Amino acid sequence: MHIQCTKTMLDYIKPELTEHNTDNDMYAWHAHFLKRSGKNLLVLMHDLSRFTVVFYGVKKSHIKELYPMISVGVMNAMMDAGIPLEVMGAYMERQPQALSFNKTKNKTLVARLNKAVEMADHKLGVDGYHPDSIEQRHASLFCNDLLVCEDNYKVCYYPKEKLREYLELFLDK
Repeated sequence: MHIQCTKTMLDYIKPELTEHNTDNDMYAWHAHFLKRSGKNLLVLMHDLSRFTVVFYGVKKSHIKELYPMISVGVMNAMMDAGIPLEVMGAYMERQPQALSFNKTKNKTLVARLNKAVEMADHKLGVDGYHPDSIEQRHASLFCNDLLVCEDNYKVCYYPKEKLREYLELFLDK
């Protein structure tokens, strides 16, 4: 899984950067990190589908175990979105067993990531966060149920449906 991070995220986790071509890559994600109410909010967004996974209360100790935390969070968000287990399993099985990091790719994806962060922050502000879990599944589900548009509103879709389409194509390979 290749995660392209904002400067704030890179400053917090201090990873080794890896150049990677992420055009049409099913394992390419963008990540942003910010402080809210004294706790750390981490928002991941899948590059192709804008599928979002939200974590709140991230600590330095979580950074040491980032891969398992993100993998479990992605799987739970996919389950909540109704993605079939066999499709989800094929995706998770073929993914690289390590995370690689780089800087954000382009302004368009950063703008989309900022919109996902805004929606997640709104949901956590209105409904609160679940203190018993670092994963904020209700915020992820909220973001993935929102209609998103591209190309000046010519193309609109729901992130969870778009991810399902990509994963089903992935399964056919």
